[in-house]
Amino acid sequence: MIDSVVLQLNSNQFKLREKNRFHEIRTQQGRGFSTNTRYCAEYSETWKKKGVYCPMFGLPIRKQGLAEPKSFLEIQESLPKHVHGTSLFDIDKSDLDTIFEKNLYFLDDLGVDTSKEELERAVVRRADFSKIFKLPDYLGKADEVVRTLTLFNYKPQSEFRMRDYCIGSEGIALKFWNTTQGYVVYDKFGEILSDGYKTKQELKLKELYDKGRLTRNALRFELSLQRKDSFEALVRRRVKTGKKKDFFLEEILDKDLAQAILTDAFEKVFSDIAVGLISLSQMEDNKLWSYLERSGMSQNKQEKLYYWVRMATKSGIAGTWEQLKLKLKGGSIPQRKKEISLALQELGTISGNVPNLVDFLRAEHEKFEIIRPKGTLLDL
Repeated sequence: MIDSVVLQLNSNQFKLREKNRFHEIRTQQGRGFSTNTRYCAEYSETWKKKGVYCPMFGLPIRKQGLAEPKSFLEIQESLPKHVHGTSLFDIDKSDLDTIFEKNLYFLDDLGVDTSKEELERAVVRRADFSKIFKLPDYLGKADEVVRTLTLFNYKPQSEFRMRDYCIGSEGIALKFWNTTQGYVVYDKFGEILSDGYKTKQELKLKELYDKGRLTRNALRFELSLQRKDSFEALVRRRVKTGKKKDFFLEEILDKDLAQAILTDAFEKVFSDIAVGLISLSQMEDNKLWSYLERSGMSQNKQEKLYYWVRMATKSGIAGTWEQLKLKLKGGSIPQRKKEISLALQELGTISGNVPNLVDFLRAEHEKFEIIRPKGTLLDL
């Protein structure tokens, strides 16, 4: 439900002992603000070498304009990795005690005095809502599914833009982004199998995969909220808390909240119009004409839909909407999109791999089944 978070404690919620491990310093400056942060990279690296996940801890001192500097303690962590040693599984509210207890252990070791009660009241500065879905064999492996989903190179400009499709340190991923949010779909096993830091649990998973005991069937959807204000605004709309600004971990570690946020992001990318045009664009020309003629639609509607389908074939969904903008002005653009949508509805159910895949993923978002280890790490 949630992967990475940044938690913040105010200066009255913790005490730094004289002997501590915050030895490195990082400085950041911008227009009207400055931040000096003491951190403990060497400490975290020690745990990494042991194959144990360790959050990132920092002590920022922020100064804004002429105001007095303020001191904080920040914890940046992947909650599933902290609990399970890998983000291949989900977490929920039942894991809160484990999260707080592990953080208390690390903080005490670092030379910081605080309590579980204070950690419960730590403010969430940002959060990444995420969900793992297990793919059935008939849809193929996760990396193959991501390649199919790259056809959806579109998200409304006011919401997202496609950024990249990469094969690298994150495995295979499709990313959309803007200044406040990022939406990514990726092959989770690809990330685990790639080079880089791994926990003991992830090394075990890689070993089992290499032996053929695990399949590449984990597809991950993740919505990242980059700024505190955008995170708060999105959560407030869902939990109906009025003008509440600060949220605690217990308030946002909620299945219904995560499901609503991720389903909304999914529907904005994989809309019915995009699915319809992409599905038809994969047909050969003679088959497409035959398909349209058998539909019972008027000749005029067939010709218009054929034109927009072939535009999608040539330019992708994003290019199709750009052509609309060039050819039409103002209110006629939404009208033309509505026209395409109604024509697709009249056409009825379209056969093919893309609708089948999107329908499956939409149903999984609706079920939103929490995936947890069942006795062993292998039960995915």
